[in-house]
Amino acid sequence: MLLVWKKLALLLLVALEARSFSVSQQRNRVGIRQWQSLLLMSSRSAASQERRDEEKRRKQRKSDVVIGKTSALRDASDLALNPKATEEEWMRQASREDQKVFSLTEEGMESLKMLDLEDASAAFDEVFKLRPNAYLWQAGIVKFYLDELESAANIFANSAAIYESKFGCRASEERIWRHACELKMAHLAKKNKKGRITREDLDQVRQQLQPIPEHEEDPDSLFAETRKVVRIAGDLFESSVDNDAGGEILSRAKLRSIGGNFDDLPRFDIKMWKLNAWYYLGLHYETLGEENESKECMKMAIRNAPNTAGNGDNIVHVLPLLHMSERDWFDDDDMDVDPLELLKPSNDNTPFHESAETAATEAKKSTNSKKVVDADPLFSDSVRKSIAKMTLPEIQRALQVRGASSIGYKTELQDRLFESLMNDSGLAP
Repeated sequence: MLLVWKKLALLLLVALEARSFSVSQQRNRVGIRQWQSLLLMSSRSAASQERRDEEKRRKQRKSDVVIGKTSALRDASDLALNPKATEEEWMRQASREDQKVFSLTEEGMESLKMLDLEDASAAFDEVFKLRPNAYLWQAGIVKFYLDELESAANIFANSAAIYESKFGCRASEERIWRHACELKMAHLAKKNKKGRITREDLDQVRQQLQPIPEHEEDPDSLFAETRKVVRIAGDLFESSVDNDAGGEILSRAKLRSIGGNFDDLPRFDIKMWKLNAWYYLGLHYETLGEENESKECMKMAIRNAPNTAGNGDNIVHVLPLLHMSERDWFDDDDMDVDPLELLKPSNDNTPFHESAETAATEAKKSTNSKKVVDADPLFSDSVRKSIAKMTLPEIQRALQVRGASSIGYKTELQDRLFESLMNDSGLAP
């Protein structure tokens, strides 16, 4: 009997605990729902308050709008751009020295565009007297064509340092021209010596010049050079001063490909790619002492210039004419015929100005060894012609630099270097 009562008491206790647990769970659920309701109400209240605040701000902005002076309202017009008025306003606020510098700079630029180098040089010299560290790389161009190469090189170095320290990106034109000065000075220094300009030749020249700061450019940077022809021209001159024959050949071929075939009626060159390509090719040839090639390239640059009257707004339009004028290369007879007969792609792949006998001999030697290349013929032809102009030691050195064998006959080494360069360009035979 006692055992039965114990069992009943145990069952009653279990039932009471179960009921208590159920009530507790129910209370918990009610509490959670209440909290959820409170959070939802709070969220709705915050969203409603945000909408009210935004409406208030919108009304305030609307009251600030003045038609014709802001573009906050639909159909409202912006302030008219007036560079001349801005310039006049700046001149009124500028100091006397600033006004003088501005006036002299404008005077020098106008003289340069009119090919009056003496007046341009005088004006720019006055600017440097007032502002020794003025950023005025165009003055270096004037000095270059007046054959004041050391002064020109220092102006380009100083301008490059100013530009790169201020903007953090590479001063492309300044460095191209600085290298042009170095190469030409080195060429003039070894005029009676044969062979390519060496690092030693350039080191001797640089001892006389203001150093140009080192600047490593990341090609993926937002500030990397985006002008295709200027970038390639920079690579061309950089390769020459670094004594990188392979890089020089490829860069020259790229510019030659961009320049295109000789054409009596060149296409409209809206980006001035052809004009710049021919001009920088001509400038590079001159710095290496290859006058005939430089002359033909400059003639093509003039044919592609939109304005050859000497008074164009863009100085790039004037440079080919300036070069031809200062070098006294104008002869109407040559301008009436194909001025680039020796630069046009040919089937025999002979270098510039080869005699017919030499050309025939070299063509016979290499006909069987040349492979067909599925590439722009102007590009591949330029590469072959550049290689054909190299001496055997130069070809061997170029192959060694590229990690290729330099053992074999000259024609074999020429083909080997050609294949290596075309492979680097992505146009391997």
